[in-house]
Amino acid sequence: MDTLMTLFVESDGSKMQNVYTPLSLTAHLIFCFLATALYLTMYYRRGSVHYLLLMFAIDATIITQYWTSSAAITTLGIIEVLLIGATIFFYVKYSKKLKAENAAKEAARKEAEERAKAAEKAETEENAKIVDNAFDD
Repeated sequence: MDTLMTLFVESDGSKMQNVYTPLSLTAHLIFCFLATALYLTMYYRRGSVHYLLLMFAIDATIITQYWTSSAAITTLGIIEVLLIGATIFFYVKYSKKLKAENAAKEAARKEAEERAKAAEKAETEENAKIVDNAFDD
């Protein structure tokens, strides 16, 4: 537990903490690696671009570990806003596509149920006619 805590705090007290990076470099790299693995898996499973865009937005924060000038932070902020905006756009697009696919599946399922009921009803009527015709002699 103690080693885990040293990942999250600066171990050298004489060194000033960067205000843009609350995590140490090691913890930040581990976080970015885990986020990359998660979002690549989600992209592979579901196939939506918004997972990749969110992954890039998270991984872009590693810039703060190396460059802390106001120009770098401003550029990163602009990139983050663009990536998250694109993520939202593609998520909404993906969500609508998913809803349309689910609605089409549900309609196909209902149509199949109706056909099965109609076939069962026709079969019942046919069987009733056979029984009725058997006693007509």
